[in-house]
Amino acid sequence: MDELCVSASDLRVHLKDLANAVAAGRQQVLVSRHAYPMVALVSQEDLAFLRKHRPGIGAAERQASGIPDVLEHPESMPFEEVERLYRVTSGTTESQVERWREKAWLHIKLRTGKFPDEMPWSWKASEGTSDPAAQSDS
Repeated sequence: MDELCVSASDLRVHLKDLANAVAAGRQQVLVSRHAYPMVALVSQEDLAFLRKHRPGIGAAERQASGIPDVLEHPESMPFEEVERLYRVTSGTTESQVERWREKAWLHIKLRTGKFPDEMPWSWKASEGTSDPAAQSDS
């Protein structure tokens, strides 16, 4: 398997061909911007391997609380499960879970007519405010 390093600009131009080569297992693609490595394209097989062998920070805690490795979109889950997962993922700093919580927060509002008591974002105390509008201005 060949390893190819491409610029972000080349990725935009040749994404279809690079993705096909990665999916077929013929290439590994590393993407850089201004000579600094950014991301890598990996096949579904490689992604499954990475998830299994490097589950991330707090994997044991996630499994103990019943949080799945991959969170489905809240609209495709039973509503009770969305509410349960929203509660148990409180205080997370994992970006993937925070993005899911944002979707779940809105989904709960649309289903019940009111927002959950707890915001989906975990604000750091050092930021000094819990107002999202104030955060984006800085």
